[in-house]
Amino acid sequence: MKKKWRMSTILLLGIFALSGITLPALAWDPNSDEEVKDNAKGEYYFVELKDESVATYDGGVKGYKATQVAEGDQLDVKDSNVKAYEKYLSSKRGQYKSWLKKKALQAKVVEDYALTLNGVAVKANGINPAVLKQGPDVKRVVKSIQYRPAMNASHSIINDKPLWTMGYKGSGVKVAVIDGGIDQDHPFFKDPSLKVPEGFPKVPAGKDEWKSYTSNKVIVARVFSPETSATPKAIGSHGTHVAGTIAGKSGYKDPSGVAKSRLSGVAPKAYLGNYNVFPCDSCSAETIYIAAAVEAAVKDGMDVANMSLGAPAEPGFDLLTEIVNDAADAGMTMVVSAGNNGPGPMTVGSPGTADKAITVAAVANGHFIGQSIQINQDGKDKALSAAGASPGGKVNAETKGSLVKVEDGDKKACSGIAGDLTGKIAVIKRGDCTFTIKTSNAQDKGAVGVIITNNVPGDPATMTVEEKVKIPAVMVSQADGDWLGQGKSVSASMLPNALLDIKSDAAKTLTYFSSRGPTVHYTLKPDVAAVGENVYSSVVGGGLSSLSGTSMAAPHVAGAAALLKEARPDWKPEDIKAALIGTGGNIKGGDTKPLEVGGGIINVFKALYTPAMASPASLSFGLVDKEKTLNFTLKNVTKQEQTYQIRVDKNLAKLSSSSLQLAKGKKGTVKVTISPVGKKAGEDLQGYIKVQTEDGRDQIRIPFHYRVK
Repeated sequence: MKKKWRMSTILLLGIFALSGITLPALAWDPNSDEEVKDNAKGEYYFVELKDESVATYDGGVKGYKATQVAEGDQLDVKDSNVKAYEKYLSSKRGQYKSWLKKKALQAKVVEDYALTLNGVAVKANGINPAVLKQGPDVKRVVKSIQYRPAMNASHSIINDKPLWTMGYKGSGVKVAVIDGGIDQDHPFFKDPSLKVPEGFPKVPAGKDEWKSYTSNKVIVARVFSPETSATPKAIGSHGTHVAGTIAGKSGYKDPSGVAKSRLSGVAPKAYLGNYNVFPCDSCSAETIYIAAAVEAAVKDGMDVANMSLGAPAEPGFDLLTEIVNDAADAGMTMVVSAGNNGPGPMTVGSPGTADKAITVAAVANGHFIGQSIQINQDGKDKALSAAGASPGGKVNAETKGSLVKVEDGDKKACSGIAGDLTGKIAVIKRGDCTFTIKTSNAQDKGAVGVIITNNVPGDPATMTVEEKVKIPAVMVSQADGDWLGQGKSVSASMLPNALLDIKSDAAKTLTYFSSRGPTVHYTLKPDVAAVGENVYSSVVGGGLSSLSGTSMAAPHVAGAAALLKEARPDWKPEDIKAALIGTGGNIKGGDTKPLEVGGGIINVFKALYTPAMASPASLSFGLVDKEKTLNFTLKNVTKQEQTYQIRVDKNLAKLSSSSLQLAKGKKGTVKVTISPVGKKAGEDLQGYIKVQTEDGRDQIRIPFHYRVK
């Protein structure tokens, strides 16, 4: 079942909840401003069987040894015990399939799972899902839901370059991109120095022709879709853009000449795996197929997985978050975008709610690709920096005209425009409808161009506008938009082929669209933040483009995880997560809050030399109506004995100890107690426990949160 959604390339759905009432959040794409409603028909179901999956089986079945690895170790799918238990699970699933053929002939099994969860995916074909529960050894039946994609100067913000200088560029590390495919022929992925690792490339059995979708960089080509004609080929550009941020080659020169400095992915020597779950332009994907992609990535031995996708998060059992957690238990570091439904609380989507994932919020970049437009207001000239549009709305020819501020629809022009705009450039406020609708309405009234004025502080954003829009369209900042039209006589001029690499003062500010916590389970998310606005990276066909969204923030963290995995090969997924959370930095221009950015903006160099690791790396007390205590364990990961000073705001929490003396490699435990007494009902209390070395030179932070019931 494939649903078409217009231009939904950066969409991630979320949930807004307040005071115990859960309401669906508006789902939208920061690049197109499109809202999309979920119209899933519920035709697919996941049937989980009672036996534990390979990743979680700790023994108990006669004749089969435990396959669960030690905490954080990576699952070896070639291990004889793993193979034996997999065969046992296969026989159990076979019994269920045989029953299904007898009792529900119309229903069809479309996927099998063993490593991350044990069960099958079923296309119901009209069968009542209650029937599916009646088969042998069924634990539960879960409805599949639809997920969608969540969509150079950023290196200085996440501080990864020092690792390159030290020789760490992700060499040998394999990163799964569970997304919309990777254009393996893009020059950003052409690195002759790489050798295909042993056992690769990997394609499905009987699909040797799909090796044409691989290279010495993109070493896996798989597709997960109900469409039998689907291939791993990248149709939309979302996955290719994500992949470029993770591991685009170092020193790549922008062929357009717009970016003055050379480009690089965060981990330029890492390998990429194409796990295509969106094998069409602007489509959604069922849970069961994304789950199959995660399962395949674990089986292929990928070290890191990036999931820039999402769907509404709801209380109760969540199939995909369970699979993400199990994949982390199997040793694969899971990086997930938080969602684009901010700035309201409780808008983090699934699978970003998964406890063991690294869930990523978005901050602004240090630049944007734009152009200068000339404004003459009452005889005085002023140049404004503007972001452009694509694939429609480009400035293809010099465009001049007097400016007209559109007054229709609260100045947003979503329901049409009454007045004649012939020969004019329309000034329209952002919000309430897509950029395509606004620009089309202006075009229909004879406008020769459109200037969209941003509705939030910060830089203007590159816009996705459909190709039916033939007139040029640009966006200016909110401040410039407020200034526009204050004079009695105002005109503008736009010049073609005048793209510029424009520096920004907005770097490290929290983006308005980034989803906030807590989750619908009242747990603390997101975990960290990275650059997710105006990110310049590869797109299908060989070009480069700017996109915005937490989709663009997550691959910065996936690349960082690859660097840390190369530099610290003994680190497990929870170690990488703890190091990134603990050493995160503050956002710019406001209070740094755990519910907005978790531990803060990642700092890869500091993470490499973290003075300690906390387990858990953050504390979620949940919804509380009485005193509650949680523990965290602190590990000394330095090369010498340390005495750590531990501090917290006493109005928010109390500690069992204000210091810990730990020898190299040793651990100690601290109790943290919170109390809602005297606090306002419904209030979110949050802060950081600060752990500092005795000399005061190094520090980590442990974010915590609780909501008063």
